[in-house]
Amino acid sequence: RTSVVGVFILSDVCLVLFHFTGGKVAFSAALTFNTEYVQAGPSEMNLVFRNIITNVGNAYSSNTGFFTAPVKGVYFFRFTVADILSSRTMYTALYRNQQRIMLLGEYDMDHHVSYLVGGVTLQLEAGDWVNLRLPGNQRLYNDESNHCIFSGFLLFTL
Repeated sequence: RTSVVGVFILSDVCLVLFHFTGGKVAFSAALTFNTEYVQAGPSEMNLVFRNIITNVGNAYSSNTGFFTAPVKGVYFFRFTVADILSSRTMYTALYRNQQRIMLLGEYDMDHHVSYLVGGVTLQLEAGDWVNLRLPGNQRLYNDESNHCIFSGFLLFTL
């Protein structure tokens, strides 16, 4: 079971903290429901994966794009993103709170869908959050095949 215990606003991001009484946490969400490009402006953009596939424990928000750890523990996160590249690079960054954990890039020039895949195991405190961001002037492509997916799950509590 989950109940809201607090809401905090940081810059333009609203975080909701939960009291978690269950032991299972897992989510997968796709970027969009339709065929479209997601384009960042000149500054970094938070990615919001709105198409929920699984959200056991309700720790991922399809409104904000943030996963909020309900308990102290070790979690695994994985993402796959895509774009149709023609002599350019796509990038995606994974953040824990305000700390960038990784920035991955992929260059291609064949005008076909190219994929970028990343994964990481993180020790989180209850209330820590994890999200993906698209660096400035970058874009991603998604369609009904769900090329862009963000997933995570609790490995064990501490």
